[in-house]
Amino acid sequence: MGGMIQPIAGPLGPYDDYIRQASEQYGLDPNMLHAVIQQESGMNPNAVSPKGAMGLGQLMPGTAQDMGVTDPFNPAQNIGGTGKYLGQMGDMFGHDPRMMLAGYNAGPGNVQKYGGIPPFDETQNYVQSIM
Repeated sequence: MGGMIQPIAGPLGPYDDYIRQASEQYGLDPNMLHAVIQQESGMNPNAVSPKGAMGLGQLMPGTAQDMGVTDPFNPAQNIGGTGKYLGQMGDMFGHDPRMMLAGYNAGPGNVQKYGGIPPFDETQNYVQSIM
């Protein structure tokens, strides 16, 4: 069922304050938020994916807009938006970390459609890597 996100040894890094603030605001484990950002962008605030995802949390343009992010390359805004979206996944999926991560990666509709982690290699690997 659920699982534990591996705790981070030492400080979370240059975005520690933003990660802690967003985690508190959205009821998240700061280790999870840090792990998502690490997995998504390697902590590169200027990262852009081939699909158009942007910034630290690799927010898609529509998601960024939905989360109130006006500058996805601004670390504080991006981490806030990433935290808000992860918090929404928590609300949808009973705060089960595996389902939250699957929803973040594949979209909540796919998690609902498949009744759990979707059978996509990318999403399966994403959840396993972070957990």
